[in-house]
Amino acid sequence: MVAHVIDRLRSTAILLGLTFRAAPLLTLVELLAAVAIAVSVPLQTYAVANLIDAISHAAPVTGSIAALVAGLAAMFGGLIASGAVQASMEDRLEGELDRELLTLTTGIPGTAHHEQPELADRMAEIREQSRELKYGTTSLGRAAAVFAGAGAVLVMLVAVHPLLWLLPILAVVRLWTAGLAGAATARAVAATMPAHRLLDRLSRLVREPRHGIELRTFGMSTMLSARMVELHRERDEPRWSVARRSAVVEAAGRVVFIVGYGLAIGFVIRLVAEGRASAGDIALVVLLVPQLDQATSGIADGLRQLTHVLATVANLRWLRGYAARAGERLGRSAPPNRLRDGIEISGLSFAYPGTDALALREVDLTLPAGATVAFVGDNGAGKSTLVSLLAGFHQPTAGRILVDGTPLADIDVNRWRRRLSAGFQDFVDYEFTAGEAIGLGDPTRMSDVDAVEHAVARADAATVVSRLPDGLDSQLGTRFSTGVGLSGGQWQRIALARSFMRPAPLLLLLDEPTAAIDPQSEHELFDRIAAASSVTARRTGGITILVSHRFSTVRMADLIVVFRDGAVAETGTHRQLTDAGGYYAQLFALQAKAYRAD
Repeated sequence: MVAHVIDRLRSTAILLGLTFRAAPLLTLVELLAAVAIAVSVPLQTYAVANLIDAISHAAPVTGSIAALVAGLAAMFGGLIASGAVQASMEDRLEGELDRELLTLTTGIPGTAHHEQPELADRMAEIREQSRELKYGTTSLGRAAAVFAGAGAVLVMLVAVHPLLWLLPILAVVRLWTAGLAGAATARAVAATMPAHRLLDRLSRLVREPRHGIELRTFGMSTMLSARMVELHRERDEPRWSVARRSAVVEAAGRVVFIVGYGLAIGFVIRLVAEGRASAGDIALVVLLVPQLDQATSGIADGLRQLTHVLATVANLRWLRGYAARAGERLGRSAPPNRLRDGIEISGLSFAYPGTDALALREVDLTLPAGATVAFVGDNGAGKSTLVSLLAGFHQPTAGRILVDGTPLADIDVNRWRRRLSAGFQDFVDYEFTAGEAIGLGDPTRMSDVDAVEHAVARADAATVVSRLPDGLDSQLGTRFSTGVGLSGGQWQRIALARSFMRPAPLLLLLDEPTAAIDPQSEHELFDRIAAASSVTARRTGGITILVSHRFSTVRMADLIVVFRDGAVAETGTHRQLTDAGGYYAQLFALQAKAYRAD
C-alpha cells in the first residue's frame, strides 16, 4: 500500500514537472483558479447562512454581504482566469509530451521495444494515452480544488456540531469505490491492449491508399470487417464488464452517503428545536451537504480520471527508465575517422528477442576496409539480420564485431550511426518536399542544395526529380492538394538518394535498395554505386555492403558472402565462387537460366 502511494506521488510529481516545464505561469494560474472556484462556493453558502441569522436577529448584514460578494468574485474571477489559460496550457503540455516521447523512443539504440510483444503493447498503451495526459494537470488542479472545497465544507459543518464530521467519512466510502473503479479500468485497458494494438493496425491498413488495390483485388473487406468486429469484442467486452461492475459498486457508495445526508438534516433540525442551533445552521447544512456530495462526486470523477492519467504517467516513467537502462549499455568510445583494417566478425550468433531460434549461427567473416561486399542468399538466410547488427540495432547473442580491432559494443552507437548511411528495402515514403525527403539522410546538410543534387546524381534519380512540377521543391504524397504521387520504383530512387547524402560514411548499408527497380536499371545502378564506393574507400576506407537476390547485379563486388540457413556458406569473388561450383554457382546458374528463358 505504501509503495503504491509512493508510486502515485512520483507520477504526480512528474506530471507537475512536465506541465510547469511546458507552461509555468499558465499552470500556476490554472491551479490557483481551480482552488479559488472550489473554495468560493462554500464561502458563499456560509455568507448566506450568516445573512439569514443576521436578518432574523435584526443584526448588521454588512459583513455577510461582503463575504457573499467576495465568494462570487472568487468564483467568477477563477472561471475567467481558467478559461483564459486552460486551452493554451494543455496545448503546450501536449507539445512537450510529443517532444519527450519522440526523444525517448528515437533515443533507444535498439529495436527490441518494437519486436517483443509485451514491450510493443506497453509502447502502444503510451501512444494511445499520451494525448490524454494534456488534460492531466487540469484533472490534478480540479482534484486539489475539490479537496480544498471539501475541507472548507468540513470546517463549516463541524462549526455547526462536531458530530457532523462523520459526513465526510461517508464521503470517503464513495471515494474508495471510485478508486477501485479507476484501478479496475486501468487493469482492463492494459489487459486488452494486444487486441487494441491489432485493431489499430487493421484500421490504419484499410485507411492507407496504397493498400486499396490488394484489399479490392482479393476481396478482403468482408474478412477484415469480421476480424475487426471480433477484435472490438475482445477489447470492449472486458472493459464494458468492468464499467458495469464499477457502476454497481459506486451506486452502493452513493446510497450510503444519501442515507447519511438525510440523518444529518434530521439531526440539525432537532438541534434547532432544542435551541442549540440557529435557522442559519439549518440553511448551512442543507446547502453544504449537497456541496459535499458534489465535491465527493467531483473527487470521485477526478480520481477515476486521475488514476487513468497517473497510470499513463507511470508508463512514461517506465519508458524513461527503459531508455535510461538502454543508454547505460552503450559504448563510450569514438568510431575511427578512417578504417585501416576493416570489420572483423568473430563467432557471431544471434536470436531475436523472445525466441531461442538462431537467425545467425557462428558467423566468422572479415570485411576489408575499402571493399564493396555483396550479401546474397535466400530469404531468411540471415543477410538483413547481419546488416541490423552492423548498424547497432541489436547486440549479438554470442560472439562479437570488431571495428579496426575495437568491439562495436564499446563504440558509442549514436556516433557510430553518424558515420554510416543506409538504404533499406522497407524504406519510408516521407511525404515532404522532394528535397527534404532526400536531405533527411544527413539533417546537418538538409538545406545544402548542392549536396542534395549530388545525392540525386549518385542514385540516378535525376529523371525522377526532373519530372516533378517544382523539382526538389515539389510536395510529395497524394494526401496534399498539391502533392505528387510516385510509383514504388520512384519512391525507392528517392530513398536511395537519401542514403547517399552523407559524403564519406565508414559503412554504407544497402539492404535490397533496388527491389522495386528492374534488373537492368539495378545492374547499372550497382555499377555506379561501386564506382562511387571506390572514391569513398580511398578517402575513409569505407565499406559498402550490398544485399541483393539478383546474383547478376553483384558480380562487380570485391567480396561476395553467400548466406544459407543463418550461416556463411561461401565467400569469394564472383569468379572464385563460380569456379568452385558450390551453392553460389548453382543459384547463379538457375537465375541466369531463368533470364535466358525470359
